[in-house]
Amino acid sequence: MNRGNGPLTRREMCGLAVAVLFGFAGPAAASSAAEDYVSGIADQVMRLANNGKKGPALKAQFAALLNRYINLKGIADFALGPYAKRLPAGRRAEFYNLVNNYAAALFNYYVDDFRGNQLDIISTTNQGKFTVIQSAITGGNGREQVKWRLIPASGGFRVADVNVKGVWLTISMKDRFSKVLKQSKGDFDPLFAELREANTW
Repeated sequence: MNRGNGPLTRREMCGLAVAVLFGFAGPAAASSAAEDYVSGIADQVMRLANNGKKGPALKAQFAALLNRYINLKGIADFALGPYAKRLPAGRRAEFYNLVNNYAAALFNYYVDDFRGNQLDIISTTNQGKFTVIQSAITGGNGREQVKWRLIPASGGFRVADVNVKGVWLTISMKDRFSKVLKQSKGDFDPLFAELREANTW
């Protein structure tokens, strides 16, 4: 598969499977709330992956899940890096919709890798404004280590980033977007075109 235009690698993708976030009132309460929330989202993702469905319907379900729990706007803005200021204001909504569709297509494309039956919480730590949860998903593909970077969000929870096998999702997307935008000398059309290719996966 062409790495320049195709889906992210399995390493980059698996981390998206169960991303969530939390807000905290105290150390003990924080750990419990965050871990319970992570487990709840993981259950939803594994149920979608395990239901045997594929195609547009499953992709739409993943898109709804992403919109509800993941801070894709924040991830998308970070991924643009210095190019974020150059994104035309009139195209921001289009860009965020394309990133959401892109992420949902990745879930759909790699659905077999998201099948699992158990989530184990290994540790929960505070790192500045973030809370990081180290976990592992056990399923047909063995045991996959997944780390979440979580931040509080207006009385609820959002995911700020996900790490699988040492690879942070935001960094992977930033490297990918920056490469396309550098080659196009800041022209967003090639990046938008690449994101639209997710509809063909």
